[in-house]
Amino acid sequence: MNMTPTSPEQERMKLLEDAAEHWGEALFRFAALRCASRSDAEDVVQEAFLRFATATTPVRSAKAYLFRMVANGCNDLLRRRHPTEQLPPTLVSDEEERTLEAEARRLGTLLDRLPAEQAEVIRLHTFASMRFTEIAETLELPASTVKSRFHYGIERLKALI
Repeated sequence: MNMTPTSPEQERMKLLEDAAEHWGEALFRFAALRCASRSDAEDVVQEAFLRFATATTPVRSAKAYLFRMVANGCNDLLRRRHPTEQLPPTLVSDEEERTLEAEARRLGTLLDRLPAEQAEVIRLHTFASMRFTEIAETLELPASTVKSRFHYGIERLKALI
């Protein structure tokens, strides 16, 4: 049995490895559906992991922290894009990538018609498979507020469809 004490850096790297293993795919899916671009999603997720690895303050919940960083990264990226700017054409050879981008655009268009707070809760619950309590922790809101935003957002989506 190895009783060597671990440093805070080693502990952080172990948390990072565990987070990447457990939530890496969900974070990427969440970012890809927000950004409608595989490369942008990869960049945003990589930046979130980098921020997690270099955080100077303790992180209570790695999952909440990473999803919040990815959501913020996507928001920043989308804010920098001109509203009428089309995504650059991608040289995609596989059908899955084209399907992902088409679905992301379709869903993004619908969610963009909702208030931002409702759309964010729907994205986190639906695309990131987060429970309402996790979303509440991530967004630093009461769980009842998260549930009502989800409910009202879904009702508005139904009306739009």
